Amino acid sequence: MDKPYEYCGIEASSYDLIDELSDFDDYPFYRFLIESNPGQVLDLGCGTGRILCPLARDGISVTGIDSSHEMLEICQEKLSRSGLEAKLSLGDMRKFDLSSQFDSILIPGFTFNLFLDTHEIEGCLDACFKHLKTSGQLVLPTYIPWEMLEGEPNQKPLKKRSESSSDQNGSRIVAWQGWEINRFDQLLQLRNRFQHLDFNGIVQSEEDRTMALRWHLPYDMLTLLRKCGFGDVSVYGDFTFDPPESDSESVIYVARR
Repeated sequence: MDKPYEYCGIEASSYDLIDELSDFDDYPFYRFLIESNPGQVLDLGCGTGRILCPLARDGISVTGIDSSHEMLEICQEKLSRSGLEAKLSLGDMRKFDLSSQFDSILIPGFTFNLFLDTHEIEGCLDACFKHLKTSGQLVLPTYIPWEMLEGEPNQKPLKKRSESSSDQNGSRIVAWQGWEINRFDQLLQLRNRFQHLDFNGIVQSEEDRTMALRWHLPYDMLTLLRKCGFGDVSVYGDFTFDPPESDSESVIYVARR
């Protein structure tokens, strides 16, 4: 397997300022599921702690894994600043071994869509299954880009996606995004540009990153989960506890060991 996608540079340092998930309201969904099956929690792909830090703040014993040491450093800084504790580990989310088991494993932020081939996908699911206690649950949100699939061209050029507020020096971060979609292979290629602008709006530094996402329809996901040993799987849409609609962009699988 190639190295997993790793957040770094401007993309990592500005993640909490400009990433679309920073305002995503999925935490109550995870929190309810954890309350229904209390115990040890593993946040797989924890990043800067968008979900992990609130869990720690709520007194939940949580461990985080991520492939980006820069994101983990930010997460640890946030924990320390708030006087919170959590175990953080640098590792490959497609093949990890923590020598412990958990009551809940979360893969928030559509991290699962970063796994592109069957070996990566099954490697992650196998590792999750081995790290779950009996009756433990895997909470696995996935993304389906219906907005791009329905009535859109197959690609779009770079366009401003988001912009941070100015800091005390007047500097800000601007994020641009373009994309190309392959409907047959169910692949979405994102072209991201991150710019650090000074108070005059002059670009001081710039980075281009490419991210590929693969999506799966529910039948395919259920087949993969059952192949990896998960027998009891519930499917929800858009972080509600209702079944997904035909156009739900977020489809969440709660798979129990």
